[in-house]
Amino acid sequence: MIVTLGSRTAARFSATALPESCQGLALQYVMTPRVASWSMYTTLCPGDRLELSQAVTLRTGDLVVFRRPSGLVCHRLIAQHDMLLLTRGDACSGPPEQVLPRDVLGIVVAVTRGSTRAEVHHLTGLTPPAPWRCLFDHLTLTLRRTSRLLARTVIRPILRHHRLGGFLARQIARYARIERFQASPLRSLDASERCPWDSPSDSPYDRERPSMLTIRLGPIYLGVFDPGAKTLDIRPILAGTDAESALADRLNRTREQR
Repeated sequence: MIVTLGSRTAARFSATALPESCQGLALQYVMTPRVASWSMYTTLCPGDRLELSQAVTLRTGDLVVFRRPSGLVCHRLIAQHDMLLLTRGDACSGPPEQVLPRDVLGIVVAVTRGSTRAEVHHLTGLTPPAPWRCLFDHLTLTLRRTSRLLARTVIRPILRHHRLGGFLARQIARYARIERFQASPLRSLDASERCPWDSPSDSPYDRERPSMLTIRLGPIYLGVFDPGAKTLDIRPILAGTDAESALADRLNRTREQR
């Protein structure tokens, strides 16, 4: 569940624009994380505001906020193995997401929905969404689950086909749009600046700022690439297919040309 961040005192800002060592404190004392997706429904709803505490001791069942290349996520901790945490959204049915303890920014201790606030262990006291909102939520979740089932049973086998998959992979890599997200200077209230990857930089500072590359096919998000770590985090439906290799090749070619 990606969360957006709003300052408690001023206009919109983002903890991701701050150094990693400061992000946890900013979320706990300066900013209010706001739910922006459906992955924790019905425990959390889009628009819910979260209160965090420091992640000193983690327990199975905690709602944890952690960083990902594409932003911040809030999921439930379902297991701990050595130095690896396993998390999953309450509305998700796929494999758990692996998280390093150092990436956890805080534990949810309270949730505010509208004008109602409840401790995390008493969320049933929150004001329920309006009936039309519940209907909309259920329709949205049904469509999401149907699309995932369609992806697993139809689209992925096509992408893995030895001939058709290769053709589709080349078309995806050809028409995919790669955009660069850079952290804004702290004097700005914007979380990041988005521009085409091949756009010119205005100053040496722009080239030195940390950036992530997002890959989209029209409105469809395909993945994110970290130039520093040289890692490609791609959607599960594309993982292990020719499309993943084709996108990686395009990223490498474009980097060499620059």
